[in-house]
Amino acid sequence: MPIYEYECEGCGKHFEVYQKIADEPLTECRVCKGRLNKLISQCSFHLKGT
Repeated sequence: MPIYEYECEGCGKHFEVYQKIADEPLTECRVCKGRLNKLISQCSFHLKGT
């Protein structure tokens, strides 16, 4: 399962969440109930070889 990153507009808290690709994005902060924005992350794999 991929790890998605979110940031809260209200408190600025960052979250990393394991979610299925088909799951709906989170919309509410666990801490302050503010609005969450899904962040664009870098890819975490490296291709080796020629």
